[in-house]
Amino acid sequence: MIGKDIAVAALVRAFFKYYVTGMLESQTDVDLQERFEPKNIKRIMLNHYENISKLFNQEAFYALSRMNYDADEASRLLKDFVTETTTDIDLVRFACRTGEMFDVMVEEYKRNFFNLLAGHVETDDEHLNSYTRCPALGDIDVDLAENIVNRMASRAYELGKAGQASPEIKN
Repeated sequence: MIGKDIAVAALVRAFFKYYVTGMLESQTDVDLQERFEPKNIKRIMLNHYENISKLFNQEAFYALSRMNYDADEASRLLKDFVTETTTDIDLVRFACRTGEMFDVMVEEYKRNFFNLLAGHVETDDEHLNSYTRCPALGDIDVDLAENIVNRMASRAYELGKAGQASPEIKN
C-alpha cells in the first residue's frame, strides 16, 4: 500500500512532465539543445495554457476515478451526478471523491504548472521534498497506483506530441 497523497502527487507530476516532454520533443523548429531550456519551456506553457487545463481535467477524471471507485460504483453514481451543466472540473471533483483529495490535486496542479511556467522541470528529489502531503487520504494498492500513474504518463506524452503538431495551436 502507498498513500493516496503520494499517488495523486505522482499522477499530477506525470501529466505535466510527460505532456511538456512530448511537446518539446516534437518541436522541429527549435534546435535540439534549446528545447529543454527554461525560455522554451515557458513559451510552450504560455502557448498551450488553455489546452493544458482541459486535457488535464479529462485525463485526471479517469485516473482519479480509478483511484477512488470501482467501475460499477463509478458508473452507478455518475448517472445521478452528470447533468447538462456538469463541467470537466465538476467531474474531476467527483473523481476525487473527497474535498481533501480535490484540494491536494489542485495544490499539486498549481505547483507543477507554476514550476513549468518558470521554465523549471522538477527533479525527483525536488518533487519528494515539495509534494502536498495529506496522509488522511488513506492508502491505495501500489500496483494499482503505478498502473494509473504510468497510464497518465503515456497519455500525457501522446497528447503533448499531438498538441505540438496540431495546426490550430500556435508555436
